[in-house]
Amino acid sequence: MAQTKYLMSNGLAFSEQKDMETLRKKALKGWNLKGFRFMGYKLEYGEPEDVIYSIDYRLLAPDEEAEYFEMFSSAGWTHVCSEYDRHIFKAEPGTAPIYSDIESKIDKIDRLANPIKMVVLFLVGMMLAFWLLFTFASGIVQSVSRGIFLFFLVLTIPALMTLFATYYHRWKKL
Repeated sequence: MAQTKYLMSNGLAFSEQKDMETLRKKALKGWNLKGFRFMGYKLEYGEPEDVIYSIDYRLLAPDEEAEYFEMFSSAGWTHVCSEYDRHIFKAEPGTAPIYSDIESKIDKIDRLANPIKMVVLFLVGMMLAFWLLFTFASGIVQSVSRGIFLFFLVLTIPALMTLFATYYHRWKKL
């Protein structure tokens, strides 16, 4: 039975490059990436590999997958794992980067930010709706809506921080 362990992510929106470098260091010690896990990665112990990792964000239709992975393969990148719209590839050090120009880097960040924007809009909308409800209601409705407002507030703050981090990285690329 293979040894496995979990590696916590630093947050792809905050430190994608740091995550990829950490995965590389682990691979050099024999802990090779096998998949995504909740807020992190699943590593499996095996032969040490000197590889670099890169991630792409793209929602694929089932009929697009073969062509998409072939495109990366022809550039020297091997598909390691995918989850929803996140795909991690590995290659030998010195392989040309997946994203080499500013426009493609910005496009990648925009694809990362789009689902986060949708979540933030939903959370802000719900938060505002329950704020209005507890502001203008009274009694039990006010108490319940205040609690729900606080719940959405707690969810909205880290979502906004994540969105701002993606925009910061986009700005940094310009």
